[in-house]
Amino acid sequence: MWVFGYGSLMTDGWDKNLDCTQRVTAELKGYRRAFNKASVTNWGTRDCPCTTLNLVSEANTHCLGIAFEFSEARRGDVETYLARREGRSFELSYLEVIAEGAGAVQALVPLYAGKNIIRTLDMQAAIELASRAKGSSGKCTDYVLDVYEQLKRLGINDPAVTEMRDLLFEPRPD
Repeated sequence: MWVFGYGSLMTDGWDKNLDCTQRVTAELKGYRRAFNKASVTNWGTRDCPCTTLNLVSEANTHCLGIAFEFSEARRGDVETYLARREGRSFELSYLEVIAEGAGAVQALVPLYAGKNIIRTLDMQAAIELASRAKGSSGKCTDYVLDVYEQLKRLGINDPAVTEMRDLLFEPRPD
């Protein structure tokens, strides 16, 4: 069985306790990363949410991430772990990904289906929120920078993440 990670799943080591047999770069076609999920606890508040990563279905796009392979014997353990970790606001869907060295495989992908979707925010408004938001895990700007650095270490250049990082950290005119 396979799992596709596009955010924190890619780098936080969760897979080791579930006997992951391999980790490879993978592509999920028809989806892209977007900062449209409002974090109102960890990285922001209800009054000033942090715009965190989510996947958005969109034709002619793709998302590069990490695919994790597990033995079939661990399927139940992996599904249970991910359901607990991601919470009730996520659907665990099997989607086709192209895994390096393995080709097309069905992978479990956590997709946010909760109510904290930000639908009407333009990029400038998102930057304003992100520059002010702070939650129990820290500042939203730290979250964005951490995501950018994780992707960079993996050799993944994601346009949405790079744009958000550049706009947050570029010098602003006085």
